[in-house]
Amino acid sequence: MLTRLRPAASRILARAAAPLARLPADAYTVLGLAAVAPYLYAAARGRPVEAAVLLLVSAALDALDGAVARLRGEAGPRGAYLDSLLDRVADAAYAAGLLLLGLNTLLVYLLAVGSLLVSYARAKYESLTGRSMEGTGVMERGDRVIALALVLLLVPHGRAAAETALALIDLLVWSTFAERLARGYRELPRRPAGL
Repeated sequence: MLTRLRPAASRILARAAAPLARLPADAYTVLGLAAVAPYLYAAARGRPVEAAVLLLVSAALDALDGAVARLRGEAGPRGAYLDSLLDRVADAAYAAGLLLLGLNTLLVYLLAVGSLLVSYARAKYESLTGRSMEGTGVMERGDRVIALALVLLLVPHGRAAAETALALIDLLVWSTFAERLARGYRELPRRPAGL
Protein backbone atom coordinates (compact mmCIF):
# COMPACT_ATOMS: atom_id res chain seq x y z
CA MET A 1 0.00 0.00 0.00
CA LEU A 2 2.74 2.45 0.92
CA THR A 3 4.45 1.67 -2.39
CA ARG A 4 2.09 4.20 -3.97
CA LEU A 5 3.65 6.86 -1.74
CA ARG A 6 7.20 5.88 -2.68
CA PRO A 7 7.91 8.84 -5.02
CA ALA A 8 6.98 11.38 -2.32
CA ALA A 9 8.76 9.38 0.37
CA SER A 10 11.88 9.15 -1.81
CA ARG A 11 12.00 12.93 -2.17
CA ILE A 12 11.65 13.39 1.60
CA LEU A 13 14.32 10.77 2.29
CA ALA A 14 16.69 12.35 -0.24
CA ARG A 15 16.37 15.71 1.55
CA ALA A 16 16.85 14.08 4.95
CA ALA A 17 19.81 12.04 3.70
CA ALA A 18 21.74 14.98 2.24
CA PRO A 19 23.22 16.21 5.55
CA LEU A 20 23.70 12.62 6.75
CA ALA A 21 25.66 11.44 3.72
CA ARG A 22 28.98 11.87 5.56
CA LEU A 23 28.59 8.31 6.83
CA PRO A 24 28.43 5.38 4.40
CA ALA A 25 24.99 3.97 3.65
CA ASP A 26 25.78 0.68 5.37
CA ALA A 27 26.22 2.59 8.63
CA TYR A 28 22.52 3.53 8.53
CA THR A 29 21.57 -0.07 7.80
CA VAL A 30 23.49 -1.16 10.91
CA LEU A 31 22.15 1.76 12.99
CA GLY A 32 18.62 0.76 12.02
CA LEU A 33 19.27 -2.70 13.41
CA ALA A 34 21.04 -1.34 16.50
CA ALA A 35 17.95 0.74 17.27
CA VAL A 36 16.10 -2.54 17.76
CA ALA A 37 17.89 -3.03 21.11
CA PRO A 38 16.20 -0.07 22.85
CA TYR A 39 12.90 -1.14 21.23
CA LEU A 40 13.25 -4.57 22.84
CA TYR A 41 14.24 -2.99 26.15
CA ALA A 42 11.14 -0.77 26.12
CA ALA A 43 8.95 -3.77 25.30
CA ALA A 44 10.55 -5.83 28.08
CA ARG A 45 9.87 -2.99 30.54
CA GLY A 46 6.22 -2.91 29.50
CA ARG A 47 6.38 0.45 27.72
CA PRO A 48 4.49 -0.09 24.45
CA VAL A 49 4.24 3.60 23.45
CA GLU A 50 7.99 4.04 23.86
CA ALA A 51 8.48 0.78 21.95
CA ALA A 52 6.31 2.11 19.09
CA VAL A 53 8.42 5.26 18.81
CA LEU A 54 11.65 3.25 18.86
CA LEU A 55 10.32 0.83 16.24
CA LEU A 56 9.63 3.80 13.96
CA VAL A 57 13.10 5.25 14.67
CA SER A 58 14.65 1.90 13.73
CA ALA A 59 12.64 1.80 10.51
CA ALA A 60 13.47 5.43 9.67
CA LEU A 61 17.19 4.83 10.09
CA ASP A 62 16.93 1.77 7.88
CA ALA A 63 14.99 3.74 5.26
CA LEU A 64 17.80 6.29 5.04
CA ASP A 65 20.38 3.79 3.82
CA GLY A 66 19.11 3.66 0.24
CA ALA A 67 18.89 7.45 -0.06
CA VAL A 68 22.39 7.87 1.38
CA ALA A 69 23.73 5.17 -0.95
CA ARG A 70 22.31 6.97 -3.99
CA LEU A 71 23.73 10.34 -2.86
CA ARG A 72 27.17 8.85 -2.25
CA GLY A 73 27.13 6.74 -5.44
CA GLU A 74 27.32 3.57 -3.33
CA ALA A 75 24.05 1.91 -4.36
CA GLY A 76 24.81 -1.66 -5.35
CA PRO A 77 24.28 -5.35 -4.69
CA ARG A 78 26.39 -5.54 -1.51
CA GLY A 79 24.43 -2.83 0.29
CA ALA A 80 21.11 -4.25 -0.91
CA TYR A 81 22.16 -7.69 0.35
CA LEU A 82 23.17 -6.36 3.78
CA ASP A 83 19.99 -4.29 4.04
CA SER A 84 17.77 -7.23 3.12
CA LEU A 85 19.36 -9.59 5.64
CA LEU A 86 19.41 -7.10 8.50
CA ASP A 87 15.78 -6.23 7.75
CA ARG A 88 14.88 -9.88 8.42
CA VAL A 89 16.73 -9.75 11.76
CA ALA A 90 14.86 -6.55 12.64
CA ASP A 91 11.53 -8.12 11.63
CA ALA A 92 12.19 -11.03 14.00
CA ALA A 93 13.11 -8.59 16.77
CA TYR A 94 9.91 -6.59 16.19
CA ALA A 95 7.95 -9.81 16.70
CA ALA A 96 9.97 -10.61 19.83
CA GLY A 97 8.96 -7.23 21.25
CA LEU A 98 5.31 -8.17 20.85
CA LEU A 99 5.97 -11.36 22.80
CA LEU A 100 7.74 -9.40 25.53
CA LEU A 101 4.60 -7.29 25.86
CA GLY A 102 2.56 -10.45 26.39
CA LEU A 103 0.67 -10.58 23.11
CA ASN A 104 -0.71 -13.89 21.90
CA THR A 105 2.10 -16.25 20.89
CA LEU A 106 0.24 -17.78 17.94
CA LEU A 107 -0.62 -14.36 16.51
CA VAL A 108 3.00 -13.22 16.85
CA TYR A 109 4.24 -16.48 15.30
CA LEU A 110 1.89 -16.02 12.33
CA LEU A 111 3.18 -12.47 11.91
CA ALA A 112 6.84 -13.49 12.05
CA VAL A 113 6.56 -16.42 9.65
CA GLY A 114 4.26 -14.56 7.28
CA SER A 115 6.58 -11.56 7.20
CA LEU A 116 9.57 -13.75 6.38
CA LEU A 117 7.64 -15.52 3.62
CA VAL A 118 6.44 -12.26 2.07
CA SER A 119 10.05 -11.04 1.89
CA TYR A 120 11.38 -14.39 0.70
CA ALA A 121 8.74 -14.65 -2.05
CA ARG A 122 9.81 -11.26 -3.36
CA ALA A 123 13.53 -12.05 -3.18
CA LYS A 124 13.16 -15.42 -4.89
CA TYR A 125 10.90 -14.08 -7.64
CA GLU A 126 13.21 -11.16 -8.33
CA SER A 127 16.30 -13.40 -8.40
CA LEU A 128 14.63 -15.73 -10.93
CA THR A 129 13.08 -13.10 -13.18
CA GLY A 130 15.12 -9.93 -12.75
CA ARG A 131 11.77 -8.13 -12.39
CA SER A 132 10.44 -6.33 -9.34
CA MET A 133 7.62 -7.68 -7.22
CA GLU A 134 7.30 -4.41 -5.34
CA GLY A 135 3.67 -3.42 -4.94
CA THR A 136 2.34 -6.98 -5.02
CA GLY A 137 0.14 -7.37 -1.96
CA VAL A 138 -1.13 -4.94 0.64
CA MET A 139 1.30 -5.63 3.47
CA GLU A 140 4.86 -4.97 2.38
CA ARG A 141 7.54 -4.20 4.95
CA GLY A 142 6.82 -0.48 5.33
CA ASP A 143 3.13 -1.24 5.78
CA ARG A 144 3.92 -3.88 8.41
CA VAL A 145 6.16 -1.55 10.40
CA ILE A 146 3.51 1.17 10.57
CA ALA A 147 0.82 -1.40 11.40
CA LEU A 148 2.98 -2.84 14.20
CA ALA A 149 3.50 0.63 15.64
CA LEU A 150 -0.28 1.00 15.73
CA VAL A 151 -0.61 -2.38 17.50
CA LEU A 152 1.90 -1.18 20.09
CA LEU A 153 -0.11 2.01 20.59
CA LEU A 154 -3.22 -0.10 21.22
CA VAL A 155 -1.60 -2.16 24.00
CA PRO A 156 -2.30 0.44 26.73
CA HIS A 157 -5.99 0.31 25.73
CA GLY A 158 -6.17 -3.42 26.35
CA ARG A 159 -4.62 -6.57 25.09
CA ALA A 160 -7.82 -7.56 23.27
CA ALA A 161 -7.71 -4.45 21.06
CA ALA A 162 -4.03 -4.97 20.25
CA GLU A 163 -4.53 -8.67 19.49
CA THR A 164 -7.55 -7.95 17.27
CA ALA A 165 -5.42 -5.51 15.27
CA LEU A 166 -2.58 -8.04 15.16
CA ALA A 167 -4.95 -10.74 13.86
CA LEU A 168 -6.04 -8.39 11.08
CA ILE A 169 -2.40 -7.65 10.23
CA ASP A 170 -1.69 -11.39 10.14
CA LEU A 171 -4.55 -11.86 7.70
CA LEU A 172 -3.20 -9.11 5.44
CA VAL A 173 0.38 -10.43 5.66
CA TRP A 174 -0.70 -13.94 4.70
CA SER A 175 -2.90 -12.61 1.88
CA THR A 176 0.16 -10.73 0.58
CA PHE A 177 2.16 -13.96 0.68
CA ALA A 178 -0.64 -15.81 -1.16
CA GLU A 179 -0.78 -13.07 -3.81
CA ARG A 180 2.99 -13.26 -4.32
CA LEU A 181 2.94 -17.05 -4.42
CA ALA A 182 0.19 -16.99 -7.05
CA ARG A 183 1.95 -14.35 -9.13
CA GLY A 184 5.24 -16.23 -9.13
CA TYR A 185 3.59 -19.55 -9.93
CA ARG A 186 1.60 -17.97 -12.76
CA GLU A 187 4.51 -16.01 -14.30
CA LEU A 188 7.47 -18.35 -13.91
CA PRO A 189 7.99 -20.97 -16.64
CA ARG A 190 7.51 -24.63 -15.75
CA ARG A 191 10.81 -25.56 -17.38
CA PRO A 192 13.97 -23.63 -18.19
CA ALA A 193 13.91 -21.92 -21.59
CA GLY A 194 15.25 -24.07 -24.40
CA LEU A 195 14.11 -27.44 -23.04
